[in-house]
Amino acid sequence: MENIQEYKLRKAIRKYTEGSVSLGKASEIAGVCVEEFKEILKDKGLLMEVSSIPKEELDKQVKFIIK
Repeated sequence: MENIQEYKLRKAIRKYTEGSVSLGKASEIAGVCVEEFKEILKDKGLLMEVSSIPKEELDKQVKFIIK
């Protein structure tokens, strides 16, 4: 029988790879810190999704935050 920690980890990985949760939320579900979750993904040969924001949009968001 699978223990609770293994279940949480599998659930977090599934939700993350489906794109239904962020990296931070997946690490919360798994009960580990973000860095540890990244290592787990790496060890399992899974890629992390990294969204790229166009420079113009990033500049716009930074200006909004600074105001």
